[in-house]
Amino acid sequence: MRRLPSLSALRAFEEASRTLSFTKAAQHLHVTQGAISRQIRLLEDYLGTPLFMRHHHRLEITAAGKRLLPTLQAAFDSIAHTLDAIRSDPSNSLLSVNAAPTLATRWLTPRLRDFQTRFPELRISITNEYGPLQGAERNEDCQIRFGMEALPGGQSTLLMREHHVLVGAATVFDRPPGDAQALCDVLAQHPWLYILDIDRRLLVWEAWLGAAGLDVEMAPRGELEFSTLDQVIHAAVAGLGIAVADRHMIEPELANGSLLQLSAIEVIGPAGYWLDIRPEVQETQRVRNFSNWLIERYAANE
Repeated sequence: MRRLPSLSALRAFEEASRTLSFTKAAQHLHVTQGAISRQIRLLEDYLGTPLFMRHHHRLEITAAGKRLLPTLQAAFDSIAHTLDAIRSDPSNSLLSVNAAPTLATRWLTPRLRDFQTRFPELRISITNEYGPLQGAERNEDCQIRFGMEALPGGQSTLLMREHHVLVGAATVFDRPPGDAQALCDVLAQHPWLYILDIDRRLLVWEAWLGAAGLDVEMAPRGELEFSTLDQVIHAAVAGLGIAVADRHMIEPELANGSLLQLSAIEVIGPAGYWLDIRPEVQETQRVRNFSNWLIERYAANE
């Protein structure tokens, strides 16, 4: 029997070696920085030698780490290649789709019933991962990605651009502001809700204010930030503040009246959602069924 350390420790080491950052490795693997540090320490204890020199704000891989890394990368690449070959078999009935978290929850899932009814023989797996679709670390069939443009050299189709509108809770607002001054008063009197993209805010507020032509102080009554648009939407419904949100993602709340659009100003783009397909599986029946269904019904449906 082979005596090996845990796969988690090996993956943590490979990702930390690639990024030279425990923080970035943790973000990519969706764990805490402390978990990455512990896994690296366990691997170093197992080997009896350090794999990184830990400097202030940076890592340096040691000679032992440089010796281990290419063997580990080759092993993971080999595993990924074999898994891809198996998954690419046309007889495989598992369709795997990676989707941005808010889109998966609020837009894709409600529409999947129609696809499921048309293709009941398929099993469907929806995941949320960061990073490029291609490469040894990812093996989903396709992804619905939030971004500005198509992938270079890839098969990408624009599904929709974002349509940003200003909204607030119906429990707080009984009607939209009647004029520009009233709108400025709303902006001055209520906290603003922000969306984070890993470690930075998306500039949706700046874009909306620019389109509205309003010269107002940024978040004069406080601000709250969240890691997903879905969390921002829930916070807005709860009356925690006002938000600039993509209309596509708040269709249910606008329809049931829990959110009220506070201005007619609507900003389109520049970002949107793209369907990307792995070249290795683009001719499989399951992927053709999904991409054709999605593109025919929803592509560029502004």
